[in-house]
Amino acid sequence: MMLIFSACDNKPKNQEAKQSAPVAVPAPVQKATGKLVGVWYDELIKSDKGEQIAYVVISKDKQFFIQAIAFPGTKLVVSDVPEIDPSATELTKTTNGYVNINNNAELYKVDKAGNLLIYDQGELVMTCKKVM
Repeated sequence: MMLIFSACDNKPKNQEAKQSAPVAVPAPVQKATGKLVGVWYDELIKSDKGEQIAYVVISKDKQFFIQAIAFPGTKLVVSDVPEIDPSATELTKTTNGYVNINNNAELYKVDKAGNLLIYDQGELVMTCKKVM
């Protein structure tokens, strides 16, 4: 009587190479930044968490953006080179102010006192006090 033992390795030949290959870690994505044009405080709106809201206008090359930022209490801190949030609204500068590129009925003007006036379809909907 003869006994024959056989062993098989069912792993694919390249599996060992896959397991030992280093894992590539993606580089952190750098956010776009721009130059601070101005900051205006919105007295009427609060965030979901009850924080104060301000609007920041940023220029980058020949583009302009407006974005809302939330801040607790009276501790508003804004960089001279703020990051442009992906949710920021791109604006086009006109002789009357700034127009939302996706909705030309939305107009932003700065009055003589420096306050930001927000219009929708020609109607003034909000006045925000100038902070910077």
